[in-house]
Amino acid sequence: MAGIPAQRWLFHSADTLAAQNLAEAVGVSSALAQILLNRGLSSPAAVQRYLQPDPAHLPPPSQDFADLPLAVELLDGAICRQEPIAICGDYDADGMTSTALLLRALRGTPVVYRIPSRMTEGYGLNSRMVQELHREGVRLILTVDNGISAHEPIQLAKALGLTVIVTDHHDLPPQLPPADAILNPKQLPLSSPYRGMAGVGVAYLLAQALAERRGDGHLERVALELFTVGTIADLAPLTGINRLWVRQGLNLLPTSQVAGIRALLQVMGVQGSPEELRPEWIGFGLGPRINAVGRIGQARMGIQLLTTDDPQQAEKLARRCERLNQVRQQMCSRIEAEALEQIARQGRDLRQERVLTILGSPQQKWHKGVIGIVASRLAERLGCPVFIGSQSRQGEVSGSARQGIPEFDVFQALEFCQDLFSKHGGHPAAGGFSLRAENWPLFEERLRQFAQQQLQPEQIQPLVQIDVEVALADLTLDLYRELQHLQPCGIGNPEPVFCSRNLQVLQQQRFGARAVTGDTPSHLKLLVQDPDTSAFGNRAEPSLASTAKARSRPLWAIRWRGAENYPLPDRVDLAYTLKAKTWQGETQLELEIVGIRPAQEAAARTPPFPLDAAPSMSHSQSETESSPLLIWRPTPQPTQPLRWQAVDRFSVLLPRARGTILFYGFRRPSLVLSSGRHLTLHYDRPQTGHRYDQLWLWSWPPSVDHLKWLLWGTPSSELLIAVHRQAVPLPSATGLQRQLRQYLQTHSQVDLLRLAQQWWLSPAVLVAGLRSLGYACSDFGPTGSLDEELEAQQAWYRSSWQQVAARLLQIPFAPAV
Repeated sequence: MAGIPAQRWLFHSADTLAAQNLAEAVGVSSALAQILLNRGLSSPAAVQRYLQPDPAHLPPPSQDFADLPLAVELLDGAICRQEPIAICGDYDADGMTSTALLLRALRGTPVVYRIPSRMTEGYGLNSRMVQELHREGVRLILTVDNGISAHEPIQLAKALGLTVIVTDHHDLPPQLPPADAILNPKQLPLSSPYRGMAGVGVAYLLAQALAERRGDGHLERVALELFTVGTIADLAPLTGINRLWVRQGLNLLPTSQVAGIRALLQVMGVQGSPEELRPEWIGFGLGPRINAVGRIGQARMGIQLLTTDDPQQAEKLARRCERLNQVRQQMCSRIEAEALEQIARQGRDLRQERVLTILGSPQQKWHKGVIGIVASRLAERLGCPVFIGSQSRQGEVSGSARQGIPEFDVFQALEFCQDLFSKHGGHPAAGGFSLRAENWPLFEERLRQFAQQQLQPEQIQPLVQIDVEVALADLTLDLYRELQHLQPCGIGNPEPVFCSRNLQVLQQQRFGARAVTGDTPSHLKLLVQDPDTSAFGNRAEPSLASTAKARSRPLWAIRWRGAENYPLPDRVDLAYTLKAKTWQGETQLELEIVGIRPAQEAAARTPPFPLDAAPSMSHSQSETESSPLLIWRPTPQPTQPLRWQAVDRFSVLLPRARGTILFYGFRRPSLVLSSGRHLTLHYDRPQTGHRYDQLWLWSWPPSVDHLKWLLWGTPSSELLIAVHRQAVPLPSATGLQRQLRQYLQTHSQVDLLRLAQQWWLSPAVLVAGLRSLGYACSDFGPTGSLDEELEAQQAWYRSSWQQVAARLLQIPFAPAV
């Protein structure tokens, strides 16, 4: 069992009655109905809209994108006047498909394109590019997948008399560039179906609108194919308009009219069947091959591949892409192996550090174009945030970061260290940064400090989220076909994950070779079977789909990159997605493993969470044997004088602030400090040994008990508390009950203060929730009903500072005496 890595398995709570009612209402199986409930689709109308999306329900793009008519008018005018147009793209798959799409849309027009070098220029439009295009006579610059942060280059372009249209999907900067028209879905409300589009989605919208204005429909199919490849390769969420259009585009790819796509499919050995051309085949097949060109080659080759109509040239370029991708694979495997060796040699305790930072030496030559892929692999393998750096001989570090677990925010972590960087950017799941090598040790220290504030030790392991528990006997081809209505699955619309317990491993073998060694198997294949019927009664909940009481036919299961888990014990629990494989005319089910653990493994135990060495009290529940152990820490009373101030914006206080400040609150922003200030800013949790002059509360803590702990950790002779009162969303009573049931499946104890902080609820709400589930919690003081405590929680978050100051003097929530 030493070969099986620890994982967090989180189960969606099965609601058998609701699933049965929904199944009957919409005519699907109970298993699919439970999966739809897990996706938040509880009404028949919502399910029908999801299963059968209708373009007629979408708002016209011009309704959401205010600048779209202007952008079309500017482009159409330039085309009519035959003015030279330049498309400025990016070197990843999103940027290259966007560029190729618009090059095809503008055929017959004097058009050129530019893509910066990843190695020498970095991301996005730059001033050198603008000056060069101006000298060549270009009159209009059209950016794709970049430009929203290119303030200085666009300002230069405007000074030179050029028209600039920005199409991008990255986060908005504080000040938008002075472009003539800007199309960016981040400007749209979260409810807009266009909000999640990648750069290629914005390019597709623009090309579509331009074609409609000019009465040209020949581009539509090719543009939709490029949109599909770019959207999936960029890991854009498959929700809203993306899901609708990708669904249509996937049906076109088996007979693609893009010669480069046909050639890539051929060199991959893909025949082009609908089963093969699922999003994962694009994400792990087409996308990496296109990306490899920009990562370690020249992006121009990728543009040529996606714009040529010559089959012979397409085949030649596709084979070069394939060779580059093989080089990329070798680089990634070597860097990953060296990184793992470094981790083992250093004896890193990731549960203590809660983040992995790893730096390659100049001699190792870790290619900065591929370290992001390695960071993703390490984050998936280790279940923790990963920050990896490639060091040049000149002492410059180029780095990539990946989230690893959903509780961590990469962009906030980078903002926490922003004074160390020459350049940085990103979003919650990923980011990039540059800094001097001498700053790396301080960077590591800051990241550990940030991670220890945000994460708990038990969160540092890979997370597996499970939709439905079934026996293998439940799995049929009919169920598989029914699940295809959920496609296309991907980011934002994940494939359903099933779990089967206590499976018997009949065969196990390693297969496949690593790219570096060429001889070491890297994958794992199992033949598994249901346990004896006597074992079915041991499952935590009955299966939703099956009434079978006999063993099913054995099934093959694949664990990609799982050879290191070999050999497995004879009995295992598996979490997996369901696949189908056709061989010699016979279609058989196959499991794609996402999680393995020894069968009948005891529920994971949560290690105690230290709050600055504060004493804790455990309270056993005598009413039932399965009741959770409740942990409580006596709350300290504040002793220092307090001064209060209500504020609307902390930016008003920032210019006059001095000393050391603790900034805390629900989804609090990161504040930017100007250099040379005599000001220290800490986030979220008091640091041992520091005295704080001010406590800035973006929102109230979950309870007065949490506020007292904050005050206890911020010793000061006189503390100023500035209060913003940001709203905090609360779950419904039913939602919290489901959340608690799910939590209790993997935890035998509840640390009330810590869990209350994680869920932004008071301990009284949690105790009321446990009591609503039938646990007496007799060792704790009285609470209202769950609905009453949730109303009290809402009132707490709306409290004025005067009301909270009075509450600090009252008797705290505590165990019964």
